[in-house]
Amino acid sequence: MNTRDRQAVHIEISRNLQSLYRGVIAFLHCPFTLNQVKAMKWMIFLSLFSFMSVASVPRVHAWTWDDDESGVKDELDIQVENYHKRVEQGISLQERVVLLDRLIKLYKVRNRDAGVLEAERAQVLSDEQAVQNVSAAARQKSQTLFQQAFDMVQKGSFKQAQDTFMEAERLNPADKSIGELRQKTDAVVAIIPAAAGDSASSDLIRKGVMQFLQNEPSKSLNFLLYAQQKDGEDKTIPQLVDLVKRTFPNESSEILDARLNLIDQKLQRALEKIYSGEYLVAAKECQEVLDLEPENPLALTRLGSVYYAMGQVKQARVYWKQALEQDPKNDVLKSFMSQTSAEADRAPSQALTYKVQKGDTLMTIAERVYKDKNLWKKLYDANKSYMKNPYQLTVGQVLVLPPGAVSAP
Repeated sequence: MNTRDRQAVHIEISRNLQSLYRGVIAFLHCPFTLNQVKAMKWMIFLSLFSFMSVASVPRVHAWTWDDDESGVKDELDIQVENYHKRVEQGISLQERVVLLDRLIKLYKVRNRDAGVLEAERAQVLSDEQAVQNVSAAARQKSQTLFQQAFDMVQKGSFKQAQDTFMEAERLNPADKSIGELRQKTDAVVAIIPAAAGDSASSDLIRKGVMQFLQNEPSKSLNFLLYAQQKDGEDKTIPQLVDLVKRTFPNESSEILDARLNLIDQKLQRALEKIYSGEYLVAAKECQEVLDLEPENPLALTRLGSVYYAMGQVKQARVYWKQALEQDPKNDVLKSFMSQTSAEADRAPSQALTYKVQKGDTLMTIAERVYKDKNLWKKLYDANKSYMKNPYQLTVGQVLVLPPGAVSAP
């Protein structure tokens, strides 16, 4: 007989012994006369002897009084034991409160004293409140550090920003956005720990890294490629360009050829879009040039031409005037200004682009531009090729504004 069979036999014998014991106890409690007991004692003895004479059983499990029904643990005691085991294994304070509430309710239903459990519940609630207070303070501190880190990026202190993001992440590990920014900053710092110089290329690098952290790959590449053209000796800039392209492989497919002058390419694209009637795209290209060179006269001139083509003569003259300030000898612009003077008094004025400010949403922009917040969908339709999410705008982001919009259905 193998070990498993022996164990099975032991279990069966133990159960039979207990059953026999209960039968004897029940028999003794019956109202038999003394003569009847004497008559039956040999039958009881023979039954016990027959049972104990089972062959091929080397050892029999010793039954004890603790195995009696009166010694079986109460169901509630078992549940309490299971609760303590779960606590030892590690559960949240909220889970402990839920389990304690259930146990306390069962205790009261059975009229048992739940004082110990209630005291434990009170302590757990106190601990939970303390944790929440600490968590709230940690989240607040994390947000403060989060903003400080961005300020450091704007100043070109990338390594300091990395350390600050790490501390913010430690205080609030549940905020995945902080972790993502920290990882991006890690990659930037591995290439260039700081870009705090006063040179034009340093300023462009700072702006490019900031746009990279804000998930604006197209703008980031604009700044970095332009910085590369400004300072071809800086070997870190091509590495940053490659980092942005690797991080956003699907977003950077339309980036222009970095070997050619970026400003010239964008101005040429704007002109092509004007000729093809794609005025909103042309306006965006001109605005991106002005982000890189705010006083570029040709970008101002072509942006004015976009507005004029859209019938927004007054706004066109605003940009042509700015272009003339940068290029006062431009006779073509002077002619445009002279010819459109009378037109401007009759034509409405509406911008075709808008730079997102802090706190802006598509609804607030639609309310400001069109006096109708329900036109936010028109804004989104005009810009969705440049936007991932209509509910997430980035400060400095350029939106095209479709002119003559009508109320949304």
